[in-house]
Formats: sequence, C-alpha cells, structure tokens
Amino acid sequence: MKEETRPTRGGIPRGLGRDGAILLSYGFRPFYLGASLWAIATITIWICTISGWLQPAETYGQSAWHAHELLFGFMPAVLVGYLMTTVPNWTGRFPLSGKPLGRLFFIWLAGRLSMLMVGETTAVIALLIDWIFLPLFAYFCLREVWVARRIADVKPILCVSSLALINGGFHIAAMHGGDVGAWARAALSVYVLLITATSDKLIPSFTNSWLAQSGRPRLATGNRIVDRFVLTATLLTATMWTYEPSSLLTATLAAVAAGAHLVRAARWFRPMILRSPLISGMHFSYGFIPLGLLGMGATALDLLGPLTAMHLLAIGSVTGMMLAVMNRSIRLHTGRNEKISWVQRLSVPCVLFAAGVRIAADLIPEYYGPVIATSGLFWISAFVLFLRDNAGLLCHVQRQPGRQPSPPTRINMR
Repeated sequence: MKEETRPTRGGIPRGLGRDGAILLSYGFRPFYLGASLWAIATITIWICTISGWLQPAETYGQSAWHAHELLFGFMPAVLVGYLMTTVPNWTGRFPLSGKPLGRLFFIWLAGRLSMLMVGETTAVIALLIDWIFLPLFAYFCLREVWVARRIADVKPILCVSSLALINGGFHIAAMHGGDVGAWARAALSVYVLLITATSDKLIPSFTNSWLAQSGRPRLATGNRIVDRFVLTATLLTATMWTYEPSSLLTATLAAVAAGAHLVRAARWFRPMILRSPLISGMHFSYGFIPLGLLGMGATALDLLGPLTAMHLLAIGSVTGMMLAVMNRSIRLHTGRNEKISWVQRLSVPCVLFAAGVRIAADLIPEYYGPVIATSGLFWISAFVLFLRDNAGLLCHVQRQPGRQPSPPTRINMR
C-alpha cells in the first residue's frame, strides 16, 4: 500500500493508505464489521435453537456454545478492533493493515466457523483454531509496546492474555461435561474490570469534548482515590462472584461496589448530555455496571436467578458500551462529526432494551421462549441499525487529508 505521509511532532511519518481494500486499511474496520455481523448471526442461531429449529454444537453443549460465542467470539473482536486504534497511539508505531491484518481477521473468522462444527472427531482441532486468536493478538500487542518501550501500557494486554487462558479453561470444562459457569463469570469479569479501569478517562474525556463544543462548563477533575476504590471494590466483587456466587460476602461486596460506581457515575452525569446519543449511550451503558452488581447481590441472596447479573452486565454494560464506543470511534477515524442519523441513535437503546427484556425471562419462566425471542430481536435490531450507516463507512470511506489529524495506518511487520 502506498501512503501519503507527513511528519508529526515526534518525527514519525503518518498518513493514509490510498491503495488496496479500504476495509483492511485500519484494524478497527474488519473487526467492528465482523463483530457486528456475528452478533446478529449468533443470536439468530440461538433463537432458532431454543425454538427447536437448529441444533448447533450438540457435542459442545448448546448453552455453552451460546455463552462462548458472545464472550469469546463477538466481544473479543470488538476489543481487538478498539486496541488496534489505541495501541498505535500509545506506541507511536504504525498499526497493522493490509494482508497481515487480513490474515489476523481470517483466524478470528475461522474460529467462529470451527465452533459451529465442533464434533467428537474434530473437537481438538476446532477448539485450537478458536483458541489461537487471542494469544496471537496478545503477542502482537506485547511486541509493539516492547519495541516502543511502553511497558506501562501492558494492562489491556494482560486482559487479552487473561481472556485467552479463560477461553482454554472454558473449552476444557465444556468438552468434559463440566460447569462452564465459573469460566463465563471470569471472562465477563475481565470485560467489566476493563470498562471500570478505562471509563475514568474515556467517559469524562468524551463528555468534556462534547461539553466544550456546546459551550458548557467542563466536568470537575476526577478523584483518583474514588477511582481506585471503585476498581478495587469491583475486582474483589468479581473475584468472589466468580468462585462463590452464592456467598453472603459476595452480596456485601457487590452492594459496596455498586454504590461506589453510582457515586462515580453521578460525578460524570449532566442532564444536557441527553442531547448527544453518542455520549449518553456511554453513560447509560456504564449505569448497567451497578445494576449488574446489585443483581449479583440479589442472586447471592436467592432473590434472583443465577443468570440475571450476567445478562445485565454482558448485554447492558459490555455490549452497550461497545456499541457506543464503536459508533464514536468509526466517526472519529473516518473524519465524520458526531452528528448521527436517527437510525444510529436507536442502536444503543435497543441493546439496553434487550438487556431489560432478557431479565424478564428469568422472572416469568412460563413465557421463557417468547421473551428470549423478543430480547433477541431487540439485540438483532441494535446491530442492524448500527450497520445501516456504519457498514458503508467501514468498507468505503477514508479520512480526507487535512480534515483532521490522521491516525497511523500501517506497521512494519518484519
């Protein structure tokens, strides 16, 4: 790929690739698109499964397959797409693009197909194809921060490595007929902790940017003591929830962590942010973390079912935040402003509705099938609405030179 380059203050040439497939010009493009399409496909398959029309991954376990493909299929693709834009910003090196990016995306896609075809004779090969993606990406990120001498930026890499180890444990438990619940809770905890750790900069930064454009006062400076307390409380709660979800200590820690999150969220919230769907989507998705923590406490006290907290966190918080971040990231890296169509405005609300409806399925089990289907339709609608405008941006639209400072677009893979 040829590039138009220009020096930055640090002397690193940056520019936009003008040849080759636009979809492979930056890492977020194929992974955001692939994650969104797989989010639609996997829930469609799940609705057909609970309706008795399909029987995928019977050897692996259909419920285990459903949980796996959300926690280790859809969510890692979004995480990798996001890190493909942030790691180059940390290291000052060009991001992955072109054929190397295409090969990495193919490995992720092969994992999705292999999980659909898990059988007795091909199980080991299929699971290895799925498992290799996260360790390979963790190695790529570690190499980048090592070469750039940015060892302080290894926290997200530790999250990716942790997910790789948990994915291996999940596979072993599923194939031996064991309980995958603890592994699923561990994986979900990693995502929640990552959101908790990054939101103290991400949400205030995006909120302040929008407030400044609107001529409004900025948020007050963050409190490090509060942020560290929130992260510590969430870590302790997630650890106890993973190993002892029915413990009284889990309920107590969950209540404390939920209160800490609510205090922090209240410091970020301003009524005028409701005018910005991109910013308010982040705030409301973050609000599902304390709701999920309260759900953990209610589960530990036998007031709610064991899956309530998982779906509040997985759908409402993690997926809602991912949709909001993807919306903003795509517009930033394609040179678009933050004004979005009414179609895109509905994407995050739809996924939050999906979370609420999914919880109703646990409360009224006699209508489990129809309620699950309704929740699934809200989920599918969220990603269809997201792709309606963003698919074209991901596949066809490059940032125009001179409109905004260009992010790096490729990296030397030698």
